[in-house]
Amino acid sequence: MKLRIHANALRLRLNQAEVAQFSKTGWLEESVEFARGTSLTYGLESLSSLAAPRAVYQNGTLRIQVPSSAANEWITTERVGISCEQPLSDGKQLSILIEKDFKCLHSPNPDPEAYPNPLAAARAPKME
Repeated sequence: MKLRIHANALRLRLNQAEVAQFSKTGWLEESVEFARGTSLTYGLESLSSLAAPRAVYQNGTLRIQVPSSAANEWITTERVGISCEQPLSDGKQLSILIEKDFKCLHSPNPDPEAYPNPLAAARAPKME
């Protein structure tokens, strides 16, 4: 699971194996270690009690929570992502995006667990 943080935006990208695990457990978690005893843990969680996705940060853990119905639709269909804007103080918003991770078209070593990139067919050389 990849986490991208930029300004007031969070983006999670999951490969096929991670989506399969999330579909079974409703939870997926990763950690980044910075120094001895210091880490950032981030996760994706499915909750039936939610009406909209949200991000919660407590004690060094970032949890992105999504309604179970939205998570199920995302997992079982061709839907690429789940997105929302979470209201913050002073009229600001936090943009949240959860996506299926597609194979990179420019990398010599793409993630074998990534989803097939729909643009790959358009870039393939045509046989005449």
